[in-house]
Amino acid sequence: MTIHLIKSAELSAEVFTAVYDLLTAVDGTITIKCDPSSVINFDQEEIFKRFYEDEEAFSKMTEPPLYSMIRAESRKSFPTYVKTASWSTFFNKCETYRVSNSIPEDEMVLMLTEIGNKYNWFATLDKGNPNNGFIHTADWDMFLSCPKQFPIAYEVMALLLHRFSFDAQKPITEQAHARAIGCVSDLCMEKKDIILKMRTADVCGDCMTKLKQRMPMPDIMHALKIMDSLRVKMLYAQNFKQHVELSEVYIDPRNNKIYLPGFSNIQIKLRPLEKTLYFLFMRYTEGLFLTDLPDHRNELMDIYELISHTGSRLEMRERINDLVNVLGNSASEKISRIRRAFEEAIGPDLAKHYYIQGGNGERKRVERSVG
Repeated sequence: MTIHLIKSAELSAEVFTAVYDLLTAVDGTITIKCDPSSVINFDQEEIFKRFYEDEEAFSKMTEPPLYSMIRAESRKSFPTYVKTASWSTFFNKCETYRVSNSIPEDEMVLMLTEIGNKYNWFATLDKGNPNNGFIHTADWDMFLSCPKQFPIAYEVMALLLHRFSFDAQKPITEQAHARAIGCVSDLCMEKKDIILKMRTADVCGDCMTKLKQRMPMPDIMHALKIMDSLRVKMLYAQNFKQHVELSEVYIDPRNNKIYLPGFSNIQIKLRPLEKTLYFLFMRYTEGLFLTDLPDHRNELMDIYELISHTGSRLEMRERINDLVNVLGNSASEKISRIRRAFEEAIGPDLAKHYYIQGGNGERKRVERSVG
């Protein structure tokens, strides 16, 4: 199964990329494609202002009140107005993208959007074409104390499973679990119930039976592995597992992927240049000054050639030259991205044992060793 992720203009590229990284951190049969150029805009006539009197009203997936065209600035405190669009608007934009980019009919197109929706749902699929759908990416901090890319990525997998476990011709409200039981098919009319199903990342027996009849088993297993990975990472990110023994770092010699076997074998996903710099620091346990990097130019090049297969050798050499340029910011940017990758995976308290750290002008090092 292939899923194409697109985004509306309001969603940051950083969150969009973080969602993609989470979904592709587990290998398997499901293909996730992320189009960074897919910035979907909404016309003024497509957007309404929906009024919420208080937080309780916002916390329910309900029939909408009358739309209000009163102009008001959105604010976190209640009462407030939320930019809102109809479901059909989202589905039409997915279909337009599908046609414009010649996406096969059996592949999914899911739009991630900060724009609210008519019924205040987290996510849903198009009844007319269940391979199209949207996920609302705003306001997750009202229900979960973790970075929002985790629940957004979870909803991508949830929609995939819904695609095969629900009958598109019947109302979802008649097929999903009205009472939350910790299954991916919980309806969560009370939006706070989302906490339960994300902490379990499970599929109940009845829903699994339906899935097995309609969805290839390798895809089911891959989706469940992704969901469990998100569950574990969310727990670490919310500091539920901070008082545990530290894990060693394992680098798979077959593909140079980075894992933390003591933390449910979480994969730390880094881009080739980030990984190259990280591997260099892992070799030098006493640490290095950034001003030392030019002396390790050839060593970095050797590592990079083992990791990356993009571009010519000359182009790869130019990237390494940029990385070791003490007058540039490339190395510092890579170190910041490495830190962010570990923090997103296991939370800031545990992450500090694994990323490259050290003050400005000081020797930088990684605390943990390779297992």
